[in-house]
Amino acid sequence: MGPDDCNEMYLQTLRKRLDVEAVLMLPDPYMLVPFRDGTFYLIVVNQPQTESMTRRILIQGKSIVEQQVSTWQLEQAAVRGLDEQLSAILKTAVVVWEKDGYMSMMKQRLYQMPKPLQKMYICREYSRLLRFFCQTKECLNRGMNLDAYHAVIQSLHAWARCIIYEAGEQPVCGLWSQVKLIDPSVYKLYEELSINAEALDKRIELLELAIEFWLSSSMKESVRYVMEIMETKTGPWRFSELMMHDEIKRADIELPLLLEKMVQRSLLREVSLSLDGDGNEEIGFILSE
Repeated sequence: MGPDDCNEMYLQTLRKRLDVEAVLMLPDPYMLVPFRDGTFYLIVVNQPQTESMTRRILIQGKSIVEQQVSTWQLEQAAVRGLDEQLSAILKTAVVVWEKDGYMSMMKQRLYQMPKPLQKMYICREYSRLLRFFCQTKECLNRGMNLDAYHAVIQSLHAWARCIIYEAGEQPVCGLWSQVKLIDPSVYKLYEELSINAEALDKRIELLELAIEFWLSSSMKESVRYVMEIMETKTGPWRFSELMMHDEIKRADIELPLLLEKMVQRSLLREVSLSLDGDGNEEIGFILSE
């Protein structure tokens, strides 16, 4: 029995299952899945599972890799955003069978990123870029060039994701191929860091200047997510209130350094709040007028 016959037998089995909503095949799985042998299928099931499940099946000696994802997971992803690996799989995979056009419609929903979700992702990646950038400067000042190089690479990856989210897209596994199409100038900076013949510390210093300029020029729009949360309350916020806010926790934002930089740029003001009856005070934050 040939591979095509095995695949058809497998698909016939899936079509008979009442819980299967769609079947997708990944033509070239090598960068996206851990298995190197067999045909890869993504199965969308109408079950309340919260985690993807992967298994390897042998049909007449032929290998098939099956990853199951639930309709519940896809509904959550439409609201909260896609996992990067799943995003890459869905972008590449071909729908080979579906009920009532389910997957075709779901793909459209998944890749139409809602504005609130876009703001959340941009703010998260901006805050990470800020943290890695500060780590880069600190390591470089201490003469820890290899640590500075590691931090600046992480800075570039956060910057790349910012650019992709600003374009309304989802990052995929081939991140820098994606960035090259959206913003070739940032791709060029990454390339220069990697292949330039200058001393390592000089390459990092040049990149620092570019990142610092982008951080400064993009701050107001990039932190819009946090500012809109703060607009929901009249008066100052305690740091603990912001840290425990559901939308801040969900976004996984690097908040302490972000707030500090927002104060420096006069987007926020620090105010003194009463802490106890002994005259001690706590620093709070309020939007600048």
